[in-house]
Order: sequence, then structure tokens, then C-alpha cells
Amino acid sequence: MKLCLALSLITLVLFCPLCPAPASGAELHNIPLEWKPTETISAQDAIDMTVFHNVKFIVKPFNDFRKRPEEIGKNVEKRGTVRVLLVTTKDNVAAWMTDRFAKILEEFDIDVVKAGGALVLDADIVKFFVTEESVYKAEVALKVKLKSPSGAVLWEGMTAGSATRFGSSYKAENYYEALSNAAISAVHGLLKSEAFKQAVQKSR
Repeated sequence: MKLCLALSLITLVLFCPLCPAPASGAELHNIPLEWKPTETISAQDAIDMTVFHNVKFIVKPFNDFRKRPEEIGKNVEKRGTVRVLLVTTKDNVAAWMTDRFAKILEEFDIDVVKAGGALVLDADIVKFFVTEESVYKAEVALKVKLKSPSGAVLWEGMTAGSATRFGSSYKAENYYEALSNAAISAVHGLLKSEAFKQAVQKSR
């Protein structure tokens, strides 16, 4: 009888939707950033890439102007009482996003070089965050500058990407997936921008 009661209590704790949030030891604090997109470049809306042919870009290190650069997400699911569970990273988001931005450009068949580029891109990170409630909702927003090799600003503007993912509650993998998809969406939005493409065209 005692064994059955103990098993019943364990089952209730593990599966009851009104159970309290995970203990602090299970919280997603200081996790590393990982690239785990569930969407491909080919799944994005088609873009006329003609203007980018034979143009080389240098991607300079990004700046992170978010107030709390270590925070990348939060869980606000209701568990009887609302308790916000933060998701933080030990990694440098600006460095990580700079690297991913360059690699996404290359996946779009854009020539990214370390030196000798005709045009320079850099960006300020305005948003890089996932809110988890019934689903995971990620937003990545960048203020991008297009510059000449001498540093003159040829264009600046915002690009933003979003992504929604279903998944298990408060799982690092789902945060990674949502942020990765949103990053792809943000780069796609930049390349699709007519204002950005016109600035590239004028610089040729």
C-alpha cells in the first residue's frame, strides 16, 4: 500500500499541469548558445538576388545594446500561480550573432570575405529573445548599417525576424530552434528590403 501511494505521488508531481515550476537547479541559466534551425533557406520566400551578384561583403562584429545581454528567453506558463522562469546564456550573443549572420548570408549565396570587400555590414542587436507561453515565440531585431570600405554609412535600417515553435515545456532545444529560425528570418528580411537593395545597387 505504501509503495502504491509513493508511486502515485511521484506520478502526480511529474505530470500534473498545476505542479510548481522546476527547482532552481533545473532552470536554464548560463546555457551555451546552439545553432538548431528547423527551417531551411530554401523554405523562405523567393528573393531576386541579382543586385548581390559579384558583390563582396565584410561582416564586422555586432554590438549588443540590450539592457540584459545575458537574458535570451523566459517561460511565463501558468502553474497555479504565475512564475517567470528566465533563460540566460553564458555566451557572447553579439559574437555568436555576428558569426551566424555571416553564415546565413553565405547560405543565400552571398560572397562574405574577411578583407577586400566592396561593402561592409555591421549591426546593433536590438532584440534577441524567446517568450514561452503556450508556444515558443522568438524575435530577433537588428539595426543594420551598410558602409563603404572607408566607413561612410550608405544605408541604415531595421530588420526583424520572428519564429514560432511548439515543444516540451521549458526546454533549451526549443529555445535554440526558435532563435535560430528567427535569425534566418531577420537576414531574409534584410535581403528582401528594397531600400537595402537600392543602397547596394547605388554602391556598385
